Amino acid sequence: MSKQRIAKEIDADVLVVGGGGAAARAALSAKQAGADVRMAVKSQWLKSGSTATAFSELLSIAAAIGHGDERDHPEIHYSDTMESGEGFIDPELVWGLAHEVPDRIYDLIDLGLEFDKQPNGKLVQGMSDYATYPRTCRVNGVTARHILAILAKRLKALDVPVDEDMMIFDILTDADKKVTGALGWHRQTQEIVLYRTPAVIFACGGSHGIYKYGVGTPDMTGDGYAMAYQLGLPLINMEFVQIGPASLFPSITLLSGPVWKTNPELTNGKGESIFKDILPEGVTVEEVYKEKVFPFSVSNVSFYLDTSIQRESENHPTPRGGVWYKKRPGTDDLIESKMPKTKRVLKSKGTDLDKDAFEIGLISQCNNGGVQILNMNGETAIAGLYVAGETAGGLRGPDRPGGNSLAEGQVFGHRTGTASAQYAKRQTTKPDPQLQAADRMDSYRAWLRKSAHGTKSIEKAADSVRDMMHRNCLVIRSEQRLSEAWDFLCGLETDLMSGKYHIDDSLFAKAKELHHMIITAKIIVLSARERKESRSCHYREDFPEKNDRDWKKSIRVQCSEGKMTTDYYVWPTRRILQG
Repeated sequence: MSKQRIAKEIDADVLVVGGGGAAARAALSAKQAGADVRMAVKSQWLKSGSTATAFSELLSIAAAIGHGDERDHPEIHYSDTMESGEGFIDPELVWGLAHEVPDRIYDLIDLGLEFDKQPNGKLVQGMSDYATYPRTCRVNGVTARHILAILAKRLKALDVPVDEDMMIFDILTDADKKVTGALGWHRQTQEIVLYRTPAVIFACGGSHGIYKYGVGTPDMTGDGYAMAYQLGLPLINMEFVQIGPASLFPSITLLSGPVWKTNPELTNGKGESIFKDILPEGVTVEEVYKEKVFPFSVSNVSFYLDTSIQRESENHPTPRGGVWYKKRPGTDDLIESKMPKTKRVLKSKGTDLDKDAFEIGLISQCNNGGVQILNMNGETAIAGLYVAGETAGGLRGPDRPGGNSLAEGQVFGHRTGTASAQYAKRQTTKPDPQLQAADRMDSYRAWLRKSAHGTKSIEKAADSVRDMMHRNCLVIRSEQRLSEAWDFLCGLETDLMSGKYHIDDSLFAKAKELHHMIITAKIIVLSARERKESRSCHYREDFPEKNDRDWKKSIRVQCSEGKMTTDYYVWPTRRILQG
């Protein structure tokens, strides 16, 4: 019944999957290393994903270049990051990050990026959480977009092709577990494309699109995580998801730490304060706001803000399932000093802070976990497969210092781009993925034939995943919530793969995307269910205390004989000296 076939074939030395800062840096470095590079971007280039849409009052990139304080240097950046990671991160990767990001900053400057500067010509560097000295560099609150734009300009000058609306859904490997190619679906022409390539870089971001509300664009559905899992690679620290408050309508705008220093009024759908009868004796709303940073954490009294938002959103919600935010009278000057950029952005999106009460809720921002990489080059156990940016795991634990996310993208984008180009050059013969592609296409056609008479809706199923994750795997977690989510996801996956959902040729990509969502959601839920303690952004209502004795270790999830399994991984607590 299915007409599925490979409509086009494309040759490349390196295929970069993704369109954000890490992907753009990877593509540029691979090109500079002499590779024939191609980018596959799931939606529109420069208009989708996290990097292209990122905003907060403090959005910046961390680098110990000493312009904020001459005492700062990479070893201190390393120590600060290791302290925040609490033994959940790879010291070798962190050492490399801290020591190489200054060079990546100067790369961006050489490309023409105009960082904010002091009168003396040095870069403005700000303080961030977990930092000993000010080290975050910024560009007017939208640093990420400026980084992406300057990289894109250079890629265009070098004629690096970008395949927009191209969803990579399968990585092809030979009997020796070496990459031979990839299969992609062009979302506009609805054609399947075969990429012949010995090297693939996953730099396709995280999975905030599997939640009801997320920053960025909804196409971030954990594709890299799911494909890595299906290849048998381990994912680590996936229970640690950065979640926090944002406006919900008319569009999502993250409300970062400075916003809460203005002491807004928050009320539920009944008009009552969300803190009514919640705060323990001796804790004030002002103290809660003072401690608040993004994301949610159980580490201080700001815990009561996020958990109160979730509880009131469930029990006494506003029309869109959130709580009301309104500026407190007499705080105009405070707002102008603390959150001028957020105020302007909200107004540009239709919310006037001086006049309007607006709905806020909890949104997913970033995954602290990811595919466990083997070294600084982002290598994996699959020869020719590299991972960078938010898709990579091992650099982010329960917490991470502000500014490290953009830093990781530039350092590991560069590393994976260079390494993949060198790997491709070493291959003496071009890969021939025809046999693997034919086998995969046969299995997909069989799945479509089986699903031709299904009666359930793919679109509704995707929404049900988002609703379930929002309800049961947000900031308040428990065995009851997580077991409900697990059972739902397992049942949904069984129905999807057994043909109970209607899938025809036009719905094939949505069906694959749904499966990626389910796999990624299951990994997060299983990890959260396994961790029977509360730590930083992971809060178990039934295990509210941190338990270093039993749980100061990372949880890994992997596919073993077709089943999703977990094991524990203990990182070294310091860098292993070489030589």
